[in-house]
Amino acid sequence: MKEKNELAVDRVLRGFLADHLHTIILILLFVCSVLLRIRLAPETALSSDYELYIKGWPERYRELGFVRGMGEVIGDYYVPFNIMYAVIGLSPWEPWVLASVFSCIFDYLIAGVVFALARYLYEQRGDVLAVRKAAYLSALTCYLPVVFMNSALWKQCDGMYIFFALLAVYLILRDRATPAFAMLGISFSFKFQAVFFLPFFCLLYLLKKNFSILQFLWIPGIYFISGLPAVFCRRGLRATYGTYFMQMLEGTSAGTAATSEDYGMVANYPNLYNYGLDDYLTTMALPAALFTLMLLLVSVGAAWWKRDRLNDVKLLFLLAWQIWACNMFLPSMHERYDYGAVLLFALLVAMIPRESVIPAAVLNVGTYITYLRAAAVDIVSIHVLTAVYIAAFLWTSRELVRCLKKR
Repeated sequence: MKEKNELAVDRVLRGFLADHLHTIILILLFVCSVLLRIRLAPETALSSDYELYIKGWPERYRELGFVRGMGEVIGDYYVPFNIMYAVIGLSPWEPWVLASVFSCIFDYLIAGVVFALARYLYEQRGDVLAVRKAAYLSALTCYLPVVFMNSALWKQCDGMYIFFALLAVYLILRDRATPAFAMLGISFSFKFQAVFFLPFFCLLYLLKKNFSILQFLWIPGIYFISGLPAVFCRRGLRATYGTYFMQMLEGTSAGTAATSEDYGMVANYPNLYNYGLDDYLTTMALPAALFTLMLLLVSVGAAWWKRDRLNDVKLLFLLAWQIWACNMFLPSMHERYDYGAVLLFALLVAMIPRESVIPAAVLNVGTYITYLRAAAVDIVSIHVLTAVYIAAFLWTSRELVRCLKKR
């Protein structure tokens, strides 16, 4: 209703705001998320990973140069990350600058994949506001603790492999198998934890029947190609392509000489191994891995049994649960290895809120707490947090079963 004393400037401004309010809010959300990262990036004292590893690796490349550095085993990451740290080391800035920039760029690439995935799911429902809702979910992704704390505060790089893995998930759901497996191969070449997504792709191989088993060869193929820069710099085949094998040996007597960290059954993740089982890695690692494999096989079997009731939302719920299960039961899990599950449950809150709100809340709050614990800020006992995680996981497992049964 037009006011008698309304000035022309107010009428124009109100009209502009009414027509573009959502766009303005979204722009401000993204701008504020950038400012948040700019504020956190110079902070290095709260990141033990940065002080102990991420800072030292680029400095070693700065000392040796690219070719000599790539010929050595610097850190315990695979070649793509070595190339990134070499670039950081050869730049004129302190290592935290480019480490933050590279990681934060992938925060926004992840937000882009979340937008595409959410829009696809909303459009499947015939939602006329699909683009707007997906844009808000994309913007809010930038504020999840696992996203901005991992990149800006820790200068870690988990967002890189997660971006390619989530992109692979989006592409496979859109029946674009070849680029999907190429993206999964790139993800695996960045981090071994991309293997958490593999059971999901095996299930889709059974369900979709529109791509060949040979597509899986993209994963070792890209892994092999990614290692060639180190091989050409004379690092050696075993030292190059055995990187993930040596990572799995960390904390054992066989891996002590070749790796930089000493893990037990758990590495700051709230799972059951915190209850007096941390020191039994040698004894329990294989049984834990086999038990996890059994759970994943059962989940794939259950989904196949109820395949006539599956849709893409249920498939993503299953994937989120599978990633979480890997973190709850595999040995030597870090607090950031559930990155994919945190993102997916946060997305699914908008799709199936009843089933997803509890795991989304627990994992996001838990991420914040465990990240602070890693920085020696212990606000909640790990035993209390573990009890909450176990209860939430069991509740989510029950909801997954119920979700698979529903039509």
